[in-house]
Amino acid sequence: MEFNATFLVSVISFIIFTLLMNEILYKPVSKIIEERENLITDNYENAKAAKEQAGAIYSDRDEKLSKVAADNKKLTAESLAQANSTAKNKTAEAKQNSIAQIDAAKSDIQNRSNALNNEIKGRIDELADNISAKILGEV
Repeated sequence: MEFNATFLVSVISFIIFTLLMNEILYKPVSKIIEERENLITDNYENAKAAKEQAGAIYSDRDEKLSKVAADNKKLTAESLAQANSTAKNKTAEAKQNSIAQIDAAKSDIQNRSNALNNEIKGRIDELADNISAKILGEV
């Protein structure tokens, strides 16, 4: 095989063609691919951070909800205890008032009974005097 100037020109042309293709086609395509990889990596990292943040917010929400539920149970228990105490106090007070009214009514009835008994005794005495006067006056 002979090496002549045509072969040398072909090799030089191929090298120039390769360098031009590298500058015109391969470098811009490589740059676009690298930018896309960087964009995908950044988006992945942002999504990962957002997921972690959402998880933290979710756990914080669950913690707050459980705390609020516990506070509500405690408040309900306290309110129920206070309502029961108030009901017991009012019931005892009403019972005492009822007993006092019953005692006052009994006392009033006893006083009226005594007054009526005294009045009846007085009338009985008058009637006895009238009867004895009529009997003694008629005999």
